[in-house]
Amino acid sequence: MEKKIDLLVNNNVDVNGSLEFWGDMSSYNENLLEFKNSLPEKLNNLAYYKNAKDCTNYAILAHSLKSESKYLGFTKDAEVFLSHELKGKENDIAFIEKNFSNLEQTINNMINLLNKYFNDEEKKVILIADDSNIILNFLEKNIHGKYNIIKARTGNEAIDIIKNNNLYAILLDLNMPNLNGFDVLEYLKSNNLLEKIPIIIITGDDTEETIKKAFNYNVVDVLNKPFTEENINRILTSINNFYERDKI
Repeated sequence: MEKKIDLLVNNNVDVNGSLEFWGDMSSYNENLLEFKNSLPEKLNNLAYYKNAKDCTNYAILAHSLKSESKYLGFTKDAEVFLSHELKGKENDIAFIEKNFSNLEQTINNMINLLNKYFNDEEKKVILIADDSNIILNFLEKNIHGKYNIIKARTGNEAIDIIKNNNLYAILLDLNMPNLNGFDVLEYLKSNNLLEKIPIIIITGDDTEETIKKAFNYNVVDVLNKPFTEENINRILTSINNFYERDKI
């Protein structure tokens, strides 16, 4: 499908310069889409490193964003990420905290622009929180075509994402480092979100005690490990049913 190149060019994206690197529009669009899908997770990881005052990992991620943005033609945005990379390397947490809102707005502007470019700005967002890359990748592979996916690997990351995004649903592992799944459920409960967002529990512990405890939070379904594509389709139906109930 013909992409709206003018939309990018009119927003100061150097498409022609990027094509010298990627070679053709097909490769460019493929990498641009992957970049777009990674931005929400990268923003939340940056917020996590900032809050943890982890300047080393903050600088590494800012460097990655700078390089990817530059390769894809977002040269002005790359300058923002460069400044945060350099200050991260200097352990200048004061600069990072003071200017984080500008970095956040830069990334959100990029997301909004790329959503329009790929015509999926209306696509709903699902958070998948699990400390296993295998689980995250398998779920993303089977859900991504229908929804935009944001991934978290700890309970802390999950809560940061919940704070900063309008989520359609949450797939939540119970056993994660730092804060676990029940800690996240407590956060959702204390902020009156359990009745607004359908929660699917991911767990390898199918004991009666654990399942009963999870359903005390009014979760809509449980995805037991190991699971199949059929199981994933079932929980997507459960999510849709959660919203259909309000129409009755």
